[in-house]
Amino acid sequence: MIKKKAFIIGVTGQDGSYMSKFLLDKNYTIFGFTRSLKKKNLKNLKTLGIKKKINLKRYRDENLNIILRNIIKYKPQEIYFFSGQSSVNLSFENPLETYESNINILFEILELLRVKKLNKIKVFNSSSTDCFGKSKNLYNNEKNLFFPISPYGRAKSFSFWLVKFYRENYNIHSKNGILSNHESPLRPSSFALKRIINFANNHKKNFLKLGNINVYRDWGWAPEFSEAIFKINNNKVPDDYVVGTGKITSLKYIVKRIFKLKEINKKFLKTNTPKSLRPADIKKIGTNPMKIYKNLNWKSKTNIDQIIKKMLLNELY
Repeated sequence: MIKKKAFIIGVTGQDGSYMSKFLLDKNYTIFGFTRSLKKKNLKNLKTLGIKKKINLKRYRDENLNIILRNIIKYKPQEIYFFSGQSSVNLSFENPLETYESNINILFEILELLRVKKLNKIKVFNSSSTDCFGKSKNLYNNEKNLFFPISPYGRAKSFSFWLVKFYRENYNIHSKNGILSNHESPLRPSSFALKRIINFANNHKKNFLKLGNINVYRDWGWAPEFSEAIFKINNNKVPDDYVVGTGKITSLKYIVKRIFKLKEINKKFLKTNTPKSLRPADIKKIGTNPMKIYKNLNWKSKTNIDQIIKKMLLNELY
């Protein structure tokens, strides 16, 4: 039996690493593309024990030919796009880089598939619930309109419509996963939950400085999302799906829970610190993942309390 080939763009991040492990367990040949092959950038792959099992290739934003040439050469059955600046906070500091990194590569890939008539290659794009922004709906589904308020949310919205446009107008097998927050020990420390976990596990009378903790999000477990992403990309009918737990929890609850578990006095918490506040923020945003449950039989299994405990113990799965 011929092994399937998958290209993972943005292979070294949390999602790219877990997706690689998921596909390797299914006997795929993985080609992983990353901006850097430096040791520290490959940490997640090493942590999962899969670094040597992936065909790693470096690309540059100003020269994407390495990706495009390899698509033509190897004709992978599947492409997973996880590349791009993914921090909402950092997107306010560098909006241009956020737009370029989330859109340009994806645009070039879709255009290549159109020109070369490679429309059988299945393409998954990692989108975000930040696209919904100031939506009046608390639990958003695939029919709700986008009202993004951050550069990151706007970049993800543009890439979403790009994928949909190529699917509907050029018959490209492309689809979006509108993903809620999803956490794991592989999450970068620039993200709130990972910052809190790192603080709690290394507390030495220092202070945890956060922005607004009265925000509510849908918090999922990243390793579970790999299965959802796989099902979306391999469904016979290409379509877009919201992926989440269907429940929301405040950041305030998470902080209190972690402080209680680690027996940290609340006096070591400082909130609404100027450097941690965003110019614009979404107060509450949740998901209605009923479509993926009904159509693809996927449902999240890990709740926020379990996620907190897993991350405190550095459990990878």
